[in-house]
Amino acid sequence: MNVKLSRIKECEARIEEALWSLEMAGENDKALEAYRAVEVELESFLTDPMGIVVAEAQRVLAYCLMREGNVLRVLGRSDEAGRLSEREIAAARASGDSIALARSLMSHGTNLFVGGNPDAGRRLLEEARHLFANGDSRDHRQGVGWCWILQADLMNAGLVAGDASDVMAAADRALAELLPIENWPGIARALSARAQAHEQLGDSAAAEADRAAEREAEAKVQPDERD
Repeated sequence: MNVKLSRIKECEARIEEALWSLEMAGENDKALEAYRAVEVELESFLTDPMGIVVAEAQRVLAYCLMREGNVLRVLGRSDEAGRLSEREIAAARASGDSIALARSLMSHGTNLFVGGNPDAGRRLLEEARHLFANGDSRDHRQGVGWCWILQADLMNAGLVAGDASDVMAAADRALAELLPIENWPGIARALSARAQAHEQLGDSAAAEADRAAEREAEAKVQPDERD
């Protein structure tokens, strides 16, 4: 493998290491420092004459900026996180990787909904769903499923119009995508959304059945699948 591509792959591994050893442990300041160090290194590849190097650097940079944004939101620095999201999407578009772009659009779209900009959020989520729906790989199906999960969650939170039956329909569509590929984190999340809808309807038996199934799905999640 090209030396520069190998270094970019190492940068991606460092992001994963910081995610699991620092961010998930609540060491947010240290995680942010680690991500920013990777960001600086990745930016050094953006003027490389080899297009494949630049594209790969942009793909990993989009992921790095996503993680930085997540940490900043946890730290209450939402304005900084919003500016990073714009850069994240630009990097994902420049990478030419449709999965990277769709994930960035989905992430930023959700943040726009939460931040009180539903029209812009809806546009980004629709673009993400369209990109995911254009393929049939595991990543594509997983992305479609998570788009439906977000739709259900946003309706449950009152950020998108829809009643309990609409939430259940969205959760069912998510499960239809995720059960065949055994994406257990997504399956658990969809069941949780559906259980909440059952609770809103006063159907405690159905809600408890979904909660039990949710716990079973969570027990099947592998360490490298956890968000």
